Amino acid sequence: MLDRGAERAAIDELLDAVRRGLSGVLVLRGGPGVGKTAVAGYAIGAAPGFQVSSITGVESEINLAYGAVHQLLVPFLPLIGDLPGPQRQAIGVAFGLEAGPPPEAFLVGLACLTLFARAAADQPVLCVVDDAHWTDAESALVLGFVARRLYADRVGVIVTVRTAGSPAFEQLPAIEVGGLPDEAAADLLGSAVGTPLDPAAVDRVLADTERNPLALVEVGSHFTAGELAERAYLLEPIPVGQRLMDRYLRRVRGLPADAQEFLLLAAADVSGDLPMVRRAAAGAGIDADAAERAAESAGLIEFSGSILRFRHPLMRAALYHGAADADRRRAHHRLGQAAGSDDEGRMWHRAAAAAGLDESLAADLQAAAERACDRGACTSAAGLLRRSVALTPDDGRRALREVDLARAELVVSRPGTAQAVASDALPRLSDGGARGRAKGINGLALFAQGRDAEAADALVDAAATLPDDPQPATEALLSALRAAAWAGPAKMRKIASIAVPSAHPAGSVPRASELLLAGYQARYTEGYDAAAAPLRAALLALRADDLDAHTGLRCFGPGAAAAGSLWDDQALLDITDRWLRLTRRLGALTELLFALDFRGMADSLTGHLGLASDRWAEMRELMAVGQISGTLRIASRFAGLLPALRGTTAQSDAAVQTQIREATIRGQDGAADYGRYIAAMADLRAGRFETAFDAASHVVRHGLAFSAEQALPELIEAAVRGGHRDKAASAFADLADRTSAAGTPWALGLRARCHALLAGGNAAEDAYAEAISQLKRSHAAVDLARAHLLYGQWLRRTKRRRTDARQHLRTAHNMFQNMSADGFAGQAASELRASGERARSRTPETELDLTPQETRVATLAADGATNTEIAAQLFISPGTVEYHMTKVFRKLGITSRTQLSSQLPGRD
Repeated sequence: MLDRGAERAAIDELLDAVRRGLSGVLVLRGGPGVGKTAVAGYAIGAAPGFQVSSITGVESEINLAYGAVHQLLVPFLPLIGDLPGPQRQAIGVAFGLEAGPPPEAFLVGLACLTLFARAAADQPVLCVVDDAHWTDAESALVLGFVARRLYADRVGVIVTVRTAGSPAFEQLPAIEVGGLPDEAAADLLGSAVGTPLDPAAVDRVLADTERNPLALVEVGSHFTAGELAERAYLLEPIPVGQRLMDRYLRRVRGLPADAQEFLLLAAADVSGDLPMVRRAAAGAGIDADAAERAAESAGLIEFSGSILRFRHPLMRAALYHGAADADRRRAHHRLGQAAGSDDEGRMWHRAAAAAGLDESLAADLQAAAERACDRGACTSAAGLLRRSVALTPDDGRRALREVDLARAELVVSRPGTAQAVASDALPRLSDGGARGRAKGINGLALFAQGRDAEAADALVDAAATLPDDPQPATEALLSALRAAAWAGPAKMRKIASIAVPSAHPAGSVPRASELLLAGYQARYTEGYDAAAAPLRAALLALRADDLDAHTGLRCFGPGAAAAGSLWDDQALLDITDRWLRLTRRLGALTELLFALDFRGMADSLTGHLGLASDRWAEMRELMAVGQISGTLRIASRFAGLLPALRGTTAQSDAAVQTQIREATIRGQDGAADYGRYIAAMADLRAGRFETAFDAASHVVRHGLAFSAEQALPELIEAAVRGGHRDKAASAFADLADRTSAAGTPWALGLRARCHALLAGGNAAEDAYAEAISQLKRSHAAVDLARAHLLYGQWLRRTKRRRTDARQHLRTAHNMFQNMSADGFAGQAASELRASGERARSRTPETELDLTPQETRVATLAADGATNTEIAAQLFISPGTVEYHMTKVFRKLGITSRTQLSSQLPGRD
């Protein structure tokens, strides 16, 4: 701990915050041996009165799903019964404590957050995760999730990670732990050697070790001052790295043979489970008690309850890699026999014990991977499949398993690896169905990497490879159309013309994928009217209770776009909700990003701009955690929508122009079109009618589903206001045909609103009244508020009926203000002032100075939600809810939840 003043101060500050009832998180970054573990140890020593749980990540455990967070929570598992039912089941299934459907990763995270908060209710908690870069992907996601949501829970989290990697812990408070300053490093080396050192030897050691504290201590402990002086002038470096690891083995080789074999068992263990290591030792005829005493006395291992740890990860690595292959295999064999009911652990050890190719074991590993995937441990499933492939003796069967492995890699968002594995397997596949699946995975991997046109072509090729299997061919073509929607209208129309044999027997009910494909093919070959019926039937199928997960993953994206194209707001909300829940449950990260993106758009259209912002914030966070690259293109898909609605014109313009430019460069005309739709909305609100008309015309001309429907009302309004009534009338005829085919209140309300813009006299008034009546029956809050605004403008400007105008302008202003659509709210306020009434401004006083999170908590509380229910909905802990409620009560000057409704802005 020499010269670690900054690190100690940061830790002291964190612990003080926890003692005051808040929470704190600190990430210690640095290379191996720089002293991160020692700094974390200082935190443990500086936390008397805390409940401390500490674990060390181990490289060999990285494929054990939820293994690290399970270890961390061992001291608190007796409290698991206090969790709400869904959280209790999720964490129980994730930890293998009970059977059940695969849990949502974020529900597991919420359960862990609640468990930490529950434990801290009695005594503050300090959690230390050393070498967190070696934790499994599921645990890292959960730990990052928890760390970002701790606020007022009396929980401190300290994580140590290597400088490179560890994306799950990005954007958390961090300190870089580097080599010691020269003077402190020299002092540490001198204290390790124990006698005065030659200055040249000190300089040489500091240079070779880069003042790494661990290396300094190890070099000083194993060389005398004279030996260092002799080596100071040699060309070869002072022994570190592999030689340093060899010196660890010297400490082991002085132990009795039983102790050495016991330590190898511990090094080969993937769980740190002391009882299992002891069972394995008993199977080998080892006296575990004597072996433990010898290893502990030598300072090699330590114990924390039922967890065995090496005092330094280098010791584990040295023991494991320094052992002969036969000895390692024997250790894994013993551990596999001792694993008991731990299915994945047993299979990992069996695989590691294999001396050669083994079909029976490969098949068992494949079955274990399927079980792991069923419980949501897709990362573990991919690891098991990888080992299954390696052990498969028959090349043809190995290629088939490689296709399964590629699919698993795709699910856990490793599209580059998935593409490489599928491409490698393809030439060795003789079965047409398997070849089609491999080509399909290759296409989906290209899509996940943002190579949309290539992806569409690859998926068409996959469909053509499956002529005798219409259902997979249908799914491949549907995925090709989905990729083509990003690539643009030319690619979309080309693929829409490709026929595929019917996948269902005559008289049977068509599947959702067939209906979607038929609908989109009709849309781009025959027109909107021909597409409406199959797409409407597809939406019903996608909302059915018996929909399977495979269909959901393949169809929810195209289904959400179909719902938007049909102006079916309820179907859009239902499908995006189911899409989100499915992708969270399966841990399908890439697909989850698309679901969050689409749901954020749906939330914005229904006026829930705060929720939309939260969706896109979560999407950005997950992309950082998962190191997503190709899919980054969707981060900006709706980047300009919120600024456009909120009235931050410069921000909206910049975001949209960046999106259009980058999408055009990447050949993604579909993504560019949505940017143009947002640009049309922003330009229209800003009075730039010609540019709004040009942007909307471009989108409508391309005719992509949903984008074109969104842009049509903007085009009509821009044309009317820009004096192009003939073009407005032509566009309205198109809108009238489509909305009649759709027939939803949202569609009919938009048609009436646009009709009112073109009509005059009583016809316009009747149309505005019809628009408001229809839109009130939908969830399209933004369009409803815009109808009130347009009606109020017309009443004031055209009819000079100021009193009547105020009613609608006031309604529009309040609606826009409550949804934080400040740009439109400003327009309504200007119209109100012109009508002789001043709009009530939203100031810090009228906002009551509540933060966004406090407002969300207070609103849910006013609706009757308990602290536990609020915590579950906002992904925070009940303690944090209570903290925010205390501040809300103080700011509002109230003493009871029953007073919230009358005090919150926008509530009567």
